[in-house]
Amino acid sequence: MYQQQYHHYSIRQQQTWNILYTKRAEALSAVVSAPFWQGVNALELKAYFIPEFQKVNFLLQRLTEWEVVAVEEPLRPRQVLSRWAKQKFPAVTTLRQHPEVDLRLLSGKDLFQDMFGQLPWILQPEVADFMQRLGALSLHYKDPAATDLLWRLAQHVLGNGLLRDAQGVVTLFGAYLISNAAESALALQSENAWHPIVLDEILALPYKAGETPEAYFVLESLSYLTRLVEQLEKEGIPVADIPAQWQMLAG
Repeated sequence: MYQQQYHHYSIRQQQTWNILYTKRAEALSAVVSAPFWQGVNALELKAYFIPEFQKVNFLLQRLTEWEVVAVEEPLRPRQVLSRWAKQKFPAVTTLRQHPEVDLRLLSGKDLFQDMFGQLPWILQPEVADFMQRLGALSLHYKDPAATDLLWRLAQHVLGNGLLRDAQGVVTLFGAYLISNAAESALALQSENAWHPIVLDEILALPYKAGETPEAYFVLESLSYLTRLVEQLEKEGIPVADIPAQWQMLAG
């Protein structure tokens, strides 16, 4: 099994994490809701050092049944979903190289997006349950078209989604938005692209990594995640004809 080689991180990489964490935490303080920061604090994520997965897992497993597992490069959607089904959170161990310009990750995923942008949400039971049940659905519906639809849902919500907080303010929720400065600013400024959570609409909108989404879906509360997955479990995945290139990406 691949392991995080913590001692291989250079001083430069530790500085990169520090820059990313410090600048994003400052920028996000008023635009990401309290549950996220509760997760950051509970997992003891800090600006001055890259998280060590073994230590994070010690804290994570005291609070949840989830475990962070190291991966050398981003996995394919089917691989990610299958791990979620087993309450495994695959986290990339590599880090973007040039955060000083605009804090933007140009392609794929990196350690900062996984460990800072997404992992803190897993301490919220609705988020953890949503991910695990999506993973279980991917094991039940094994054809590539179903995988594509499940991945669309995951990325539109967990990657690029927004969340209305307890005060009624729309805040950032998706890991891609939280971990990338330019994309987060665009999402908050694009009110005309904010859409309510409607499962059929989400599943009908293809997800293209690295491209600005046509719509940002707004969760009225974290409980809407439970509604989404329950609807899928009850009604089944509405598999439609999907171009072959999308099926290849999903597989």
